[in-house]
Amino acid sequence: MPDLYILFEKSNSAIGKIGRLVMPYPYTHVTISFDGETYHSFSRRKLHDPFDAGFTDEKLAYFAYEEVEVRIYTLKITDDEKAKIEAFMDKVKDCPFDVMDMILMPLIHGHRRENAYNCMSFVAEVLEILSFSLPNRRYKNSIEDIENTLIKYGAEGKTVTLPKQFDEEYMKNVGLKDRLSSFFRLLYRLYGKRGI
Repeated sequence: MPDLYILFEKSNSAIGKIGRLVMPYPYTHVTISFDGETYHSFSRRKLHDPFDAGFTDEKLAYFAYEEVEVRIYTLKITDDEKAKIEAFMDKVKDCPFDVMDMILMPLIHGHRRENAYNCMSFVAEVLEILSFSLPNRRYKNSIEDIENTLIKYGAEGKTVTLPKQFDEEYMKNVGLKDRLSSFFRLLYRLYGKRGI
C-alpha cells in the first residue's frame, strides 16, 4: 500500500509571520507527497514572489530556506486512492492560485472561487477523495481544520525541524516590476475572463 504524506509548515516568510498574527495557529502552509521528497500543493514558485503561484511540485528546500519546523502525517492509502489523487492533481494543475480565499480566510472564513485553489482548498479536496469529512462548507477549511480532521480520524503526526537547505531557482531574487506583473497576471486569471 502506498503512503500519503501531509506536511504542515511553520513558514518563516513575511506572509507566514503575518498569518500567525491574524490566525494564532503555528502552521501556515500544507502540502502532500507520495514519497516524502517531492511535495505537491498550490503555492508560490519563488520565495520572493508570492504572486507567481499555482500548482507546484515543491522540494523540501522550498520550506527550509532557513531552519524550519514542520509536522508530517503519514496515511496508508490504496493504489486506487492514489490514482484518484493523481487524476485530481492532473485535472487542477492549470488552475489559478486562489489568493483572495487565502486573504479572506481569517475574516469571513474564505471566499472560494470555482476552479481556483490554494494549499488549504487543494489538500481539503484530497482528504475528501479519501472520504474524510471536513468540518466546514466544501473546501472552505483552514489549515487548522485540516490538521484537526486528521487527528479526529486517528492520524499520527511527528514534528521535525528541517535543517537549512538551498534551492537556487526558488531563492532567486525577483524585482518589484516582476512581482507586480505576477500580481496582475494572477488577478486576471482569477477575475479577468469572468468578471468580478
